[in-house]
Amino acid sequence: MTQDLPIHRRPGPTLYRYLVLEMVFPTLYTLGGLTLVVMTRELVGYSEMVINRGSSLGDVGALAVFQMLPVLASMLPFAVLVGGLVALGRLGADRELLMLEASGISSPRVLGPVMGFAAVMAVVALALSLQTSPWASRSLDEKLEEIGRRNPGAAITPGSVHRFGKWMLQAREVSPSGEEMRGVFLWMPSVGETVFAQSGQLTASPSGENQVVLEHGAVLLDPRKTAREIRFDRLTAELPTSDEPVARGKKDKLQSLSLVELVEKQADPESGPRTRNDAALQFHRRFALPAATLVFGLLIVPLFLARAHFSRSGGGVLGLVATLAYYGLAQLGDSLVYDSTVPAWVGTWLPNFALAAVAGVMVARMTRMTAFGRHSDRPASAEPKEKPTAVGRPTRIRARPWPLERYVALRFLQMAGLCFAVVLVGYLLIDVLERLQFMGKYGATFGQVMSYYGARIPLLASRVVPMSLLVATALTVSVLASQGELMGMRASGIPAPRALLPILVICGLIAPAYFVLNNEVLPHTNALASYFKAEVKQQQGKQEEGLGAWFRDKNRFFQADRLDPKDGTARNITVFTLGDDGLPVARVDASSARHIGSGQWLLSNAIRVERADDGLRKTPGPAHAQIGESIQAEVDTRHLSVGELRAAIADVEAGGLDATHYHVDLFVKIAAPVACLVLPALALFFAVGGPPHPTSATTLVLSAVVAVSYVLMTGVGTSFGYSGAIAPWLAGWAPTLFFSAVAAYLGLRLRGFGQALRR
Repeated sequence: MTQDLPIHRRPGPTLYRYLVLEMVFPTLYTLGGLTLVVMTRELVGYSEMVINRGSSLGDVGALAVFQMLPVLASMLPFAVLVGGLVALGRLGADRELLMLEASGISSPRVLGPVMGFAAVMAVVALALSLQTSPWASRSLDEKLEEIGRRNPGAAITPGSVHRFGKWMLQAREVSPSGEEMRGVFLWMPSVGETVFAQSGQLTASPSGENQVVLEHGAVLLDPRKTAREIRFDRLTAELPTSDEPVARGKKDKLQSLSLVELVEKQADPESGPRTRNDAALQFHRRFALPAATLVFGLLIVPLFLARAHFSRSGGGVLGLVATLAYYGLAQLGDSLVYDSTVPAWVGTWLPNFALAAVAGVMVARMTRMTAFGRHSDRPASAEPKEKPTAVGRPTRIRARPWPLERYVALRFLQMAGLCFAVVLVGYLLIDVLERLQFMGKYGATFGQVMSYYGARIPLLASRVVPMSLLVATALTVSVLASQGELMGMRASGIPAPRALLPILVICGLIAPAYFVLNNEVLPHTNALASYFKAEVKQQQGKQEEGLGAWFRDKNRFFQADRLDPKDGTARNITVFTLGDDGLPVARVDASSARHIGSGQWLLSNAIRVERADDGLRKTPGPAHAQIGESIQAEVDTRHLSVGELRAAIADVEAGGLDATHYHVDLFVKIAAPVACLVLPALALFFAVGGPPHPTSATTLVLSAVVAVSYVLMTGVGTSFGYSGAIAPWLAGWAPTLFFSAVAAYLGLRLRGFGQALRR
């Protein structure tokens, strides 16, 4: 007789340690990956501060550390979820869970070690949230203020509008240090006019405040009040605190307050309802986010057992999906708080309550689950059933061409699709995290959020494509090597580089499509996303301070109190005509305007004043004005096509200004698609080196290092290009050329690569 094995044995200390160690590496890897995704854009900006803005490496290193610590605190709960699912996926794929059940320890019993690990991580997250993050935020604010005092122009870039409270500043040319400017436009709300100047400087006043010094400028006053021109050789104006990233906003500074200070801020009647809501949300979020670590820990095992397949990648996808669900509920909670529907503690804890309820139901059902009888227990492939054929009729078997190439291409496409989805979801998660409070603050509806992200996803996808191709190449080759397929190819006389050439062919075909995405699709979708964002701000009378429109187009400058391209209406619109020196020579003012098609706007009660030999001449204004169908408040070269960027360069150079900044961005845009081929080639040549072949973990680490290095080198190269230290073409192509040289070196070292290219 056979005796049934016990099924209620508890895991012992050895198994606890083993399971915890299995979760440590994927958790740390996920935490590092999410943190790098968040910090990559900041690190690129830091390289510009070191090279061109006069900041020291010590200052930038301190900024990076101070900004990284709060990110680690916010990413740790989700890293635990993804890491736990990846670890259990590995144990399931390698049949180790089946071995545990054969020893009498059922799969649900691993919930104990998982929750133990999650509890330790929750304590770490709580310490980071309550102590480390506020200290890092205070230190970050102090360091930013110190840098701002030393160099007020650290955030100024050519062609972009920079806000200082209600003041707005734009310059067509900016020196590498950010202090010297040419072609300057300054909106002064105190007088309600735009000041034009040929040059200017942004410095610190003796009292430590920001001040702008304009030289050789003019102001053309409103002809409806008085037709008058004021010219000056030098004008000094003190600016309010900048709204740009060099100085963080009030909401960001709430992160630096202690719990006691947050309570006092909530009780202060002078703070205003919005500030009190922000303080309350910040207070409860410091406890709710670490507590989410326990909720996610409770979800790990039931989510894992609910799947039909066991794998590491599947666990990562499930973890990111659960994280998106958490932030979707957090978005809903914030919206309910800002609408005064629920108190702050309910809105903040809503995601924890909802996911805890789901986890409780899944844990209750989990007791009946087992790893036996799953898809993983079945053979990897089953014998195909033979189809009956007519008697006497021979079955013709057709051999399909290029079987090996098709097999490799299919494996790579599957892996590339998975990597693209995982990395895109990760980027989307970070993007939602950054804009979570913004959407709640302005009461965005679910439809508005979906419309905004529907238009923003192409931009996130453009950032993901090269990285996903890089990771997919490394993983595909590693999987083929770990399963002995590369060795089998070599034993059959087929060099691995030749067999894997379909990967490079596919990447080469994706590169032109990537260029089309950046050059044709993104300008339109980015404009649409900006419009949806502005629409959210304008609802319920909530608008940005300052003018509704303020921008330059070639030799004309436009401003309006309000301009709505959706309704095609404008109020109090002004059109300046600029001379060769960048100063106004004519001005048209209208009480209102209405779009009548093809960029033409019908003006109401228009008055024109223009400069003449005998002074100013006042005449009736034109009936129409060519303004355009959409409003652009600032120039962002990342959102321009190659043709539009070339036109912008010609426009800037026609005005006698330096277009180096635009030339560098043009070469960066042209070189970007080549990375879709170069980076995967580097990963492929590294991974096929052997035997022994590098492990999957090694190739993943290498992929992360290469991806981050490419982004940082791009930022460093553009910074040197902006400063004029290197030629614009070299600044744009330097990262691609460097990694191309590394890939060529690794490729030429491989045996059989030359034969693969000749065949």
